[in-house]
Amino acid sequence: MSAATLRTPATTFTAARDIAATPAKPCERIGVLDVLRGIALLGMFFVHLNDHAIDPGGGFGHAYRRIVELFFSGRFWAMFAILFGAGFGVQLRRADARGDAFIARYLRRLLGLAVFGFIAEGFFGFNVLLGYAIWGVPLLLVRRWTNKTIVIALVLCAATGPLPVVARGTYLTLIGHSEQFKTERHAQDQQDLVAYETYWTTTQSTDYPTVVAARFGYMPIFYSRPTSFLPFNDFSLFLIGLLGLRLGLFEEPRRHRRLITGLMIFGAASWVAAEWLFPLVPLSVGFAQTVPLPIRLAALFSVRSGVFGLLREMWLAFTYIGAILLLVAHNPAWLQRLDAFAITGRMALTNYMLQVIILDLAFSNYAFGAKISAAYAPLAAVALFVIDVVASRWWLSRYRYGPLEWLWRSTTFARWQPFRRVVAAGG
Repeated sequence: MSAATLRTPATTFTAARDIAATPAKPCERIGVLDVLRGIALLGMFFVHLNDHAIDPGGGFGHAYRRIVELFFSGRFWAMFAILFGAGFGVQLRRADARGDAFIARYLRRLLGLAVFGFIAEGFFGFNVLLGYAIWGVPLLLVRRWTNKTIVIALVLCAATGPLPVVARGTYLTLIGHSEQFKTERHAQDQQDLVAYETYWTTTQSTDYPTVVAARFGYMPIFYSRPTSFLPFNDFSLFLIGLLGLRLGLFEEPRRHRRLITGLMIFGAASWVAAEWLFPLVPLSVGFAQTVPLPIRLAALFSVRSGVFGLLREMWLAFTYIGAILLLVAHNPAWLQRLDAFAITGRMALTNYMLQVIILDLAFSNYAFGAKISAAYAPLAAVALFVIDVVASRWWLSRYRYGPLEWLWRSTTFARWQPFRRVVAAGG
């Protein structure tokens, strides 16, 4: 979702073939980022359609649901967040190259994203964009930090997920109320479950105003959870993307093959550990009663949360991103071969919003209330993505930006931006 002026498809990919070997100039678009955004959009189609699918109880549909659970859920959301961080780095670099003021323009950009996110969540039930807008603000604090400092911040942020639980358990133990911890945890879990079940039941209504009221009513609950104030998800992923951009992984993958390969291995190993090994650890904190509760809590949650969030299944996104970067490093022509993803990635905001609108209208009881078997969900995902590709190609042959990208860019620069593509005389 870069704010750079788009070129015609032909010149875009002529220039893109050189990206793997040479850094992009400040005014150029990084083609591989668009490819990755398009791949993330397709992945989210698979996930969202799986969420709405009916499990047939066996056969291909059942296997498909398991495949999505293992390889898709959370991975492409993580990819989107990483690309958001990379996009922040691109915007900062371009502003510095032009000598432009950055903070006010960037805050307007986040405000525009927050509006889109508010609409997506309140009216259609998808909450990704608003979280991006909120956690995009602290990126301003790290924009001048060194890479080493950002790495340290990344590790600390990624490890914050289980800290409230461990801190609370330790405190109650020190004041002599260790059993209260279990009681509080159970009560909080029940409260969260009741709130979500009430929200979910209400959103199954056939009355759209009732559904919208439930969605807006649940937003304060969702964003007031203790974990909502911790930087272990969105912000950590933003930092990863920013580091990747700074290190040149997206622009010069050929020079960083070893690092990219290492990240791919780390991502796959983290996924294996989080998916297959950590769940074997007992949930009960009652083991080794001779060990003080704070130590038991720290040991339990550090393992069950992937060594305090440092090993996660979502890191499989590193493997997916790395695979594309290595393809481009091997042969830059892959950017052109992956044109279908790039063309949708250039309109990622518009295509994402269309995706959530279409899915909500298709499957909500207030609209069409459609049902789809998990066996047909992957076919529907591919079909919808193909429509995205065709529509995006048609649109960008006539206009500089996707419609929402144009509105977002106009908000960012606080003035209307050129919209129609100007075609030179004679061709």
